[in-house]
Amino acid sequence: MTKLDRHIEGNSNAKDDPDEIMNIKLCGRCYERVDELFPANCNEKPEKLLGEPIGMYHCPECGAMVIAGLEHPMLCKRCLDRKHPGYDEIEEKRS
Repeated sequence: MTKLDRHIEGNSNAKDDPDEIMNIKLCGRCYERVDELFPANCNEKPEKLLGEPIGMYHCPECGAMVIAGLEHPMLCKRCLDRKHPGYDEIEEKRS
């Protein structure tokens, strides 16, 4: 059996330890590694759409990819506040 060599940038402790890999926090909107995640402040509740023929779609409020039947992913503070550079520039330019 071949040993998988997982490379997780900036976190050498998590390279081959499944428990450490599970502790990595990724924002559900920008997919950046962060120290803390927060429940999405969107009104969209994809978990209530279980069984609907929707599948994967973008949250109409924050733009995160969501899946019908699963909870809205957690967000980093910048995405929660809609201040993430590159994701919120268009919104700022429209204002």
